Amino acid sequence: MQRSFKMVIAVVILATVGSLAINITQHYLARRDEILRLKRQRTELREIISRLTGRTRRAELIVDGQIRGPNNKVRQTTLLWQEFTVGPHGRQIPMPLEKFTIPGDTPYIDALVLQFDNKYVEKGDLLRGKSIAFFRRIFSSREAPDAGVSLLSKHGIPRVLEHRYGRPNRFLASLWRHIWPLLKHPHLGKKLGLSVVQGEAHYRPVRPGKLYVVYVKNDGGLEFTEQPGESDLVKRLAKEASADRSLHVPAGQ
Repeated sequence: MQRSFKMVIAVVILATVGSLAINITQHYLARRDEILRLKRQRTELREIISRLTGRTRRAELIVDGQIRGPNNKVRQTTLLWQEFTVGPHGRQIPMPLEKFTIPGDTPYIDALVLQFDNKYVEKGDLLRGKSIAFFRRIFSSREAPDAGVSLLSKHGIPRVLEHRYGRPNRFLASLWRHIWPLLKHPHLGKKLGLSVVQGEAHYRPVRPGKLYVVYVKNDGGLEFTEQPGESDLVKRLAKEASADRSLHVPAGQ
């Protein structure tokens, strides 16, 4: 009788310990899954924030030289301008350097900017995950925009869409072909996922020996910034441009 009682007690203890072990294991696994889920959410949130706050370098500008008048004010500035296009595997490819002269020392960078709905930017959509900028012209604060330097090709299209700089994206080419209707009729852009289609002109005084970079924000427009410190690119671009001829072509539309 006593032996049977001990066996019953042992079975009860084993069952209790087994049940407790199962509960602890289930709690551990549930906790582990919850931690993994929270880590995935945190990673996804960081990626979304990175996409929304990211930007892409689209062009660089340096001052090749400036001429001052008797009052020591800058009469004219010679600029070196270089755009970038996207090559295989998303690698940026520098396009041929342009050289031109503007009156004064304050260039305006004029572009048509297309911004997509944030839901595409958040997801990193292949076609609509970043804003698009088509550069039109550079002009000075001392002249009318139409008197500025055209940044379009001789065919009147953005240079990034020319085949000789790599095969252009058909989606981008289509957007450019319909850019003026999209500007005039915003509802057409909504069907393509566009939230904003507008012209932007950013300006700043420039100085010799400094590198200026034009970025396009993933969920916004242009940024025309001065690169801190001296840049080796300044010397390289100046050397490459020494053989280029000066260009000053009326911009037009």
